[in-house]
Amino acid sequence: MLDQVVPKLLEGEFICEATAPSLFRALADEAFRAEVDAFLGKIKRRLTITPNGQAYYASWVKVGKEQRTEAKRVMVSIKQTIRPVIQFIELCMDSQKTDVVPSPGDRIDYPAILKSVTEHPHLQEKLREFASLGKEFAANEASSNAMLGKVFQQLEKAGYIVFAYPEQEAWRFAGKLDYYLQVITFLMENEGIQQQDVKDDDPETGRLF
Repeated sequence: MLDQVVPKLLEGEFICEATAPSLFRALADEAFRAEVDAFLGKIKRRLTITPNGQAYYASWVKVGKEQRTEAKRVMVSIKQTIRPVIQFIELCMDSQKTDVVPSPGDRIDYPAILKSVTEHPHLQEKLREFASLGKEFAANEASSNAMLGKVFQQLEKAGYIVFAYPEQEAWRFAGKLDYYLQVITFLMENEGIQQQDVKDDDPETGRLF
């Protein structure tokens, strides 16, 4: 099991109930977590769990000069996905007519969202806005299905959703969403933080990366 968990963590993946249920359950065992953590410690990494216990990932034991480049890269990547992820969450909530923010593990019914988008012009406009967030969100066709499919494809590629039920065209929010919300909180509490501001020995930065 160790040989399955460690490579995923070192590749930057988040292990959660939606992406890797068997590995996530294995990490519920304290002894196994200690074994994984000990292995990661040999390369100055550690096993970290998101605030609400929704996913495991590998972070640096200490963010020093050698690790700042990687920490900056991760921060830049997260910043680039802030608007698309927020836009997607809003689209899901508006389509379902709910004020409840989705959580990791929640189901995302593609046909239902597509139907809602097709029937409501303001949701179609929200969907079209994704194209302005980056060329990766631009669909080859102007149809709602093509545009929505492109959005789902990119969010899945970024690790925020998982295609859990192919026969029903349904996804699930992945545990990485928990990490994303943690980073958003960090950025809000450190308003104005810049890429260059990832500091050595910052305890909060250490918890994130």
